[in-house]
Amino acid sequence: MSVCYEELPHHRILCIDMKSFYASCSAVMLELDPLTCYLAVVGDVEREGSIVLAASPQLKKEFGIKTGSRVFEIPKDPRIKIVNPSMAKYLEISTNIVKLLNEYVPLEDLHVYSVDVL
Repeated sequence: MSVCYEELPHHRILCIDMKSFYASCSAVMLELDPLTCYLAVVGDVEREGSIVLAASPQLKKEFGIKTGSRVFEIPKDPRIKIVNPSMAKYLEISTNIVKLLNEYVPLEDLHVYSVDVL
């Protein structure tokens, strides 16, 4: 059976995945450029086995550190910042982004999947 796509309703859909959201927020809070800094947000900076929750794009690119890596896998490099998460602040920023989008899109048409994916 063939589907005639012209007969189906057409909708414009925009999906937003806020790249390295936790790391980007933390970088900005530290007055760093989120695209060029080396930053990892980890569950607990005091625990070597703690998991990386988010890594900045540059940390991913140059050092291969990504979500799910462990703190002990992060090289001892003075350029790399390792920070605890600031979940309340991430939620506040995410909420502000949704409010901004709501100025252009009705709230019933915004479907938030998680803190960092709209």
